[in-house]
Amino acid sequence: MKTETRYQDLLLATGEQSREADRLTIGEFGITGETLMEIAGNRAADLIMADHVNGDRPWPPRVLFVCGKGNNAGDAFVVARILLGYGCHVALLPVLGTDGLSPDAQRNFDRLMKLSRELGAEVTTCQKWPGADTFDLIVDGIFGTGLEREIASPVSGIVDRMNRSGKPVVALDIPSGIHSDTGEVLGCAVRAAKTIQFGIHKLGCHIGEGPRHSGERFMVRLPFPPVCKRAIRARLIDLSLKPLKALQMTGGGAADHGRDAARAGRHKYNNGVVHVIGGSAGLTGAPVYAARAAWSLGMGAVTLTYPAAFSTAMETLAPELVKKPAGGHGSEFFTEDDADAVLGHLADKQGVVVLGPGIGRQGPTAAFVRRIIEECSSPMIIDADALHCIPGHEQMIAGKAQPGQVILTPHPGELAVLAGKKAENDYERMMHSLALSERLGCMVLAKGNPAFVHSAADFQMLVTPYETTVFSRAGFGDTLAGHLAAFLSRTADPFTSCEHALLYGHQRINEVIASGKSFPEPSDLT
Repeated sequence: MKTETRYQDLLLATGEQSREADRLTIGEFGITGETLMEIAGNRAADLIMADHVNGDRPWPPRVLFVCGKGNNAGDAFVVARILLGYGCHVALLPVLGTDGLSPDAQRNFDRLMKLSRELGAEVTTCQKWPGADTFDLIVDGIFGTGLEREIASPVSGIVDRMNRSGKPVVALDIPSGIHSDTGEVLGCAVRAAKTIQFGIHKLGCHIGEGPRHSGERFMVRLPFPPVCKRAIRARLIDLSLKPLKALQMTGGGAADHGRDAARAGRHKYNNGVVHVIGGSAGLTGAPVYAARAAWSLGMGAVTLTYPAAFSTAMETLAPELVKKPAGGHGSEFFTEDDADAVLGHLADKQGVVVLGPGIGRQGPTAAFVRRIIEECSSPMIIDADALHCIPGHEQMIAGKAQPGQVILTPHPGELAVLAGKKAENDYERMMHSLALSERLGCMVLAKGNPAFVHSAADFQMLVTPYETTVFSRAGFGDTLAGHLAAFLSRTADPFTSCEHALLYGHQRINEVIASGKSFPEPSDLT
């Protein structure tokens, strides 16, 4: 599947992928590195200028450029030349000296000094850290995306001074000291107020420690032809989407998907029907949250299947839902004996199945869960305790006719169970979710901060570009499962449904917070 052109500005690259896009643009299309550097520097200078011209910051600003020797320094020298031309006061702190600059960095250093002479505007080259009263802003041009080792002295001392200066720092491409792939701090790292990424968003600015060190993140366009970025399979969630519009899809939307699916021998989605299966002693609220979330998004019918012992409670908690109690009157958890009746109900009124909220981990329940997964052909979201039933039985998903219609929604602890090992950082968590999706052929929506979505069918990954810790309270995962089921019922597209469901939750929680509620609850989203 080719990356859609409209998502070019959302692509999320590793350091190697970013450098490869540079290499192909230069080698295959003849757009020189010098040209790319000039464009990048000009656009970064525009953003810096806008902060000072349109804000209440001093004008002209005194800008200290802290530079290394590579192309990141070359970008900084371009920015310095543009700002000097606008009347800004420019000072350089070359932390590794000015001998042995990269060719493009050297050319732009020479141009900066030439303009300085012609304008009669001195560019101070500092040999040591200047007094904090001599500058208003710091531009970080020390290291770019190629840094792989820990920052050592004397650069580490300069980074510490930058962080303790009390002045805002603008990082170019990525804060120096942040690993471009993992977001790991390599010994020490610049804490930027703003990071201006060039041409492609950098993965390291969005995972691990990267977001905390990047501050406000911007991406400025460079003339990379789309074919030079086709190896990049990850992107950020599109914040410009309007999820509720996807729920209004009828003709030309879900219905057409259904006809295509029928022609291909796939399950035909039944628009607007969601089945939630879950609940056990002490955990009856979880399936109710999931079912109410689906109902709140306009589903035509939402059924709630639960152990029969909780029938009275369910009638009180969810009068608007269709209830399907399972087992005898005293049953407090599902057993394999309940599977035939539940499977019959699912086959009778086909829709999207949410399996797992509050379902518990009793041995008989695990056998029930596996029967539902193996024998139900409906699109399915496997959530919560149902995920613990998968290890050792992966073939029940991988062997399905359409495993891509299955979405797993693990939080970090559940992902560790599915992967067989704990992720030590965001990068490992991302790679575990990717490997799980590839191994089973299904979709994986890995909850956390950030959240990751991976599609084995399309080999595409999504990353949330916003803070998700507000969703860490109990019950929010259940509402996400219900929202996801609603979008899947209407769009018939698992990947798109994950994106819309995550974004819908983000938008709704922002509305709740904006209304003055400091501690949103799952019920606020239903």
